[in-house]
Amino acid sequence: MLLGLLIVGTITELTLGVRGHGRTSPVLEAWPFLDMWVRWDAGWYEQIALRGYTFSSTEQSAAAFFPAYPLLMRGLIFISGVNVFIAGTIVTIICGALAAVVFSKWATLMRPNEASLATWLLLSWPFAFYIFGAVYSDALFLLCITSAFFHLERGRTGWATVFGIVATATRPIAPAVVIGLTLRSLEKRRASGERLRAIDFLPVFAGLGLAGFMTFLWWKFGDPFAFATTQAGWGQLGGPETWLKYGALSKFKPVDLTFPALHAALAFLCVGLAWPMRKTLGWGYSAYVVVAIGIPIITSRDFIGLGRYALAVFPVFLQLAIALDSKVRQRAWFAFASAILVLMTVRFAQAYYTS
Repeated sequence: MLLGLLIVGTITELTLGVRGHGRTSPVLEAWPFLDMWVRWDAGWYEQIALRGYTFSSTEQSAAAFFPAYPLLMRGLIFISGVNVFIAGTIVTIICGALAAVVFSKWATLMRPNEASLATWLLLSWPFAFYIFGAVYSDALFLLCITSAFFHLERGRTGWATVFGIVATATRPIAPAVVIGLTLRSLEKRRASGERLRAIDFLPVFAGLGLAGFMTFLWWKFGDPFAFATTQAGWGQLGGPETWLKYGALSKFKPVDLTFPALHAALAFLCVGLAWPMRKTLGWGYSAYVVVAIGIPIITSRDFIGLGRYALAVFPVFLQLAIALDSKVRQRAWFAFASAILVLMTVRFAQAYYTS
C-alpha cells in the first residue's frame, strides 16, 4: 500500500506539479517521493521540533498542535541528525506500520473472523495516506490508542493507561480516550462477574497527557487552553455559526460542497456504526467512537478534516468489517474507498487542501 501511494504521489509531482498552496518547504522538492509528504501542518511540526512553541490568540500559531509527535521528531533529529521533514516522515511510517500490526492483533482478539478484513479497511480508508508518511500526528495517535485498548483487553491496565497518556499528549480528544478506556475497563470487570477494583479506574489518569500540555501552556503563555484559543486563527470561533456550519458552508460554491460532504459522510458513518458496536464490541468502544468523532464534528467549521480524524476511531473499521458481510458489499466498498484514497493522495501531493 505504501509503495503504491509513493508511486502515485511521485508521478503526480513529476507530471502535474505542485499547484496548491500547501507545500511547507521546497527543501525536498528534488526528491518527490519525500516531498509529497511535506504539506500544510508539517510546517508547524517543523517549528515545534526545531524552535519550540509560539502562541497567538488571534492568528494561527504552534500552540494548536500537541507535543508528542514533534518531540519524537526532535529526538530522531538529535540521534541521527536527519532533516526535520525526513524525521517526521520516518516517525509516521514507523508508527503507521506498528499501528497496523497492533490493530490487527486487537481485532483478532475481539473478532478473529473479521480481523483481516478490518485491517484492510483501515489501510484503504480514503484518508489513510496520513498514516503512511505524511508529517502529521495521526499515525502516532493511532498507534497509541490501539495499543491502549489492546493492553486493556489483555488485562494490562497499567500499560493501557501509559499509552492513553501518550495518546492524549498527541491529539486534542482526551475526553474520548479517558471515557472509552475507563468504561471498557469497568465493563470488562462487570462481565467477569467480579467486584470492581481500584485498578479498574486507573485509565482515568490517561488524561495526564492533556493535563501536562495544559500545564506547559499555562506556564509559558498564561493560557492553559491556548491550543483552543488559537483556533481563532483558523476561523474556528465556536458558537452556532461553527456548530451548525452555516457560516463557512454558505461561502462554498455548490459544486465545491462535494468535498465537505465527503468528510461529513465518513464522519456520520462512524457515528452510525457506533450504535451496533455497543453489542458487538461493548459500550466502552461505542462511547469512545461517539466522543472522539463527535468533538471534531461539533468544533469543525465546515466538516473538512473529519475524514482524517476518523482514523482515530479505529473500532469503526472492525464494525464496518462486520457490516460488510458479503463479497458484493466488500468489493463495492473497496472500489469506492480505494478510488478516493488515490484521489486524495494526488490532491495532497499537489499541495491542495485535503484535511
